[in-house]
Amino acid sequence: MAATEPRVTIRDIIRTYITANPIFEDDGFTPANVGYLWEGGPEGLLWLFYTIGYDVLITFGDPQSREIRRVEDEPVHYLMSVPVTVTTMNKYLAGALICTAAEMQYKATYAIRMAIEAGARSAIGVPPAYRLHVTSDNAKYKRIGPSYIWETVHSVEYETGYP
Repeated sequence: MAATEPRVTIRDIIRTYITANPIFEDDGFTPANVGYLWEGGPEGLLWLFYTIGYDVLITFGDPQSREIRRVEDEPVHYLMSVPVTVTTMNKYLAGALICTAAEMQYKATYAIRMAIEAGARSAIGVPPAYRLHVTSDNAKYKRIGPSYIWETVHSVEYETGYP
């Protein structure tokens, strides 16, 4: 049995990695302000990006699970897939573009892939024993008025050992 919820484990791995290896704004010198939220909160995107000042927003959705069939007398094993969504917007300051949504999206996607790879396995014998994999990415962008919103949903598979 996992000691922490998979979303918390995945969030902590990603946050720790990005804290140690910051994402930078377009100028390459200014660290990006990255927000970490649970999906479905009441906050609006414009408020988060312009009032709070996030450059990159990473949200963690509810996990979905599927079973792996029994093998002889082994118990049923479940794999959880947790959606991790990266949202970015073009951001302007005094009419000048300071954060390009596409570039920030690429940097955040790269950071998530590296974080999951670095934290893919827990230490053997240390609970919770887990493995992580990024199984798919689904990217899209929308134009809402003058704003471009880029969004990529990464499916992170969380696999625990058999009981």
